[in-house]
Amino acid sequence: MNQPVMDWPESLMPDAFRGLDVLRSVSARGQKAAGLLLQHGIWNELAGFDPVVAGTFPINLDIVGSDVDILCYCPDVDGFEARVQTSFGYLDGFGLHHRPATQHVGSAIVVRFVLDDLPVEIFATGKPSQSQFGFRHMLVEARLIALLGERFASDIRQLKRGGVKTEPAFARLLKLGGDPYIALDGLYELGPDALRDRVMAAINKGLRRQF
Repeated sequence: MNQPVMDWPESLMPDAFRGLDVLRSVSARGQKAAGLLLQHGIWNELAGFDPVVAGTFPINLDIVGSDVDILCYCPDVDGFEARVQTSFGYLDGFGLHHRPATQHVGSAIVVRFVLDDLPVEIFATGKPSQSQFGFRHMLVEARLIALLGERFASDIRQLKRGGVKTEPAFARLLKLGGDPYIALDGLYELGPDALRDRVMAAINKGLRRQF
């Protein structure tokens, strides 16, 4: 008889990360970040652009100096730029630039500013927020932490404190070859059992290469 295929719990499905509930509940720093986004009206101003907090904060991998990363969907680039210039241009450290398209990511508007002592970065493209690389990576990372535990998360934070970016840190610990951003994205569609098997196979392969 075939065994049932296990799926992820609701807390590790994409829609769990909509809104600010996860950010509020993940840590004291996350709770502070959510409060600042609401207090300064950031979340309300972005409501029409499918905002999603991604990056390290929602999965408790942030370290001192980490940005709060917000992904947005802006099919009307000029309209989005005008909106953020008007709404956020007065904020400390405000800056806006157009990021050219790369092989895997379309052109984007990147907006930065500081709320109190908290740096915020908005990354807006013509692709729905939950389809963007940044969101897919975060969800894979959240699932990996759920599978591998807090000690693994602590090792990721330690690498980040040493200057390693998040995706390369995961790839290093998991012995993932090639471009770490592409490697993580390739894990997005896997269920719990398949992800665990893939990760353990990569780790074992990496260990064999050392001997």
